[in-house]
Amino acid sequence: MKVAFLIDTISTDTAGTQKQLLEMIRRLDRSTFEPQLICLWESPWMKKNSLPCTCTVLGYRGFLKTNFPGVVRRLARIISEQRIDIVHTFFEDSIFVAWFSAAFARPRPVLLSSRRDIGLGRKNQPWYHSLFRLALPYVNRSFAGIVANSEEVRRYVAQRERTPLSKIKVHYNGVAFPTHDPAPAIPATIAAHPNATWIAICASLTPVKRHDLLFNAFARLPIDGASTPPRLILLGEGPERSTLESLASDLGIRDRVHFEGAVKDINTYLRHVDIGVLCSDREGLSNAILEYMVYSLPVVATRVGGNVELVDHDNGRLVPPDDVDALAAALRELIDDEPLRHRLGAASRRKVSERFSWERSMRTIEDYYRSLAPSN
Repeated sequence: MKVAFLIDTISTDTAGTQKQLLEMIRRLDRSTFEPQLICLWESPWMKKNSLPCTCTVLGYRGFLKTNFPGVVRRLARIISEQRIDIVHTFFEDSIFVAWFSAAFARPRPVLLSSRRDIGLGRKNQPWYHSLFRLALPYVNRSFAGIVANSEEVRRYVAQRERTPLSKIKVHYNGVAFPTHDPAPAIPATIAAHPNATWIAICASLTPVKRHDLLFNAFARLPIDGASTPPRLILLGEGPERSTLESLASDLGIRDRVHFEGAVKDINTYLRHVDIGVLCSDREGLSNAILEYMVYSLPVVATRVGGNVELVDHDNGRLVPPDDVDALAAALRELIDDEPLRHRLGAASRRKVSERFSWERSMRTIEDYYRSLAPSN
């Protein structure tokens, strides 16, 4: 069965959708499926790194650009000549490129699309994406199905795109578990403060992730008399870094807040921290929370999106979004109670093992592909 994954581009292998897609392609059963990646445009990252399957770049410059008809014709030709069975799209531009192309392809492929967030990134999109939203209820009729990565995203899509819930299937993210190889060296930042209680946030330094909220909550934690005050480590990079560094200084916490930047392997850090935090205003299904859970961390997260499907009172604490007092109280509870942290962390590990392994994730998506386009 030939499956083409259509996405705008691959700009990194560490963030959200792109990380999940690349890992899914690597793990797809080659005895049954022949995957290929099709990108609307090429990124600098793609020029420097290898991809897990054949990749074609369409040269798309925008929905209203003069080369759009040529992009549609090229994709239609690829689908027809290679007899693609399923085109699985990611992000809105890809949905519409696939929809137009499929109309000219023979045989016509099965169309499938993914939804992985609840309104993230809207501010940076071209103005014509507002037209996409109006057209999606109609366009979705031509798609065999829509894959959401959480129940919350599924409900959001059904309402926003006026599409029946029955057409939207939940396919949870997968997460890798550490091997039994010797553990890597402790990162220098953590090794320098071995007795501290470490709080980690794995997230891009962008406004929606609300590092500012976390900083304000962290500043409220009492440190008087503490021989080893808690420390906060940020694993991620982004446009808000200078603003956040200034905020940390203004709050008097700069010496206990550690900016590690973009970390290739966050696992080397998560082995050695005590609490995982994600305080976003919006989320789909957080890879960061899944990775916290793999490393038996208690999780403090905002009650938004798919967070409610990952975190409950057994393995962490959910707090209202934009509530600095609730966030500070949850952090203080876990900092003050080491046995509680261990109990919640053990529950995190059990939950992620039972529901979010890559083996389970791949079995689900492969069965879904077979149900949409059974091989002859």
